[in-house]
Amino acid sequence: MIKILLILVLLFNSGCAFMVAKETAKAVDIILEGDPNPEKKKKILKKQQTLKEKSKEFYCSKVKDKEKCG
Repeated sequence: MIKILLILVLLFNSGCAFMVAKETAKAVDIILEGDPNPEKKKKILKKQQTLKEKSKEFYCSKVKDKEKCG
């Protein structure tokens, strides 16, 4: 009996997590598509690229990886 309840609880929780993730993804898509300020998007994308470059420089300074740092 306990095993059945445990299985039901696990199935119910994973379903809820999936629905929350799905709704969150929808909300993010709506916000990104409906943003009336394209300059703000450009700034965010530029900042992400800068952070990506900085993280790559840091990684390459610590690890000698020819594929990623070559």
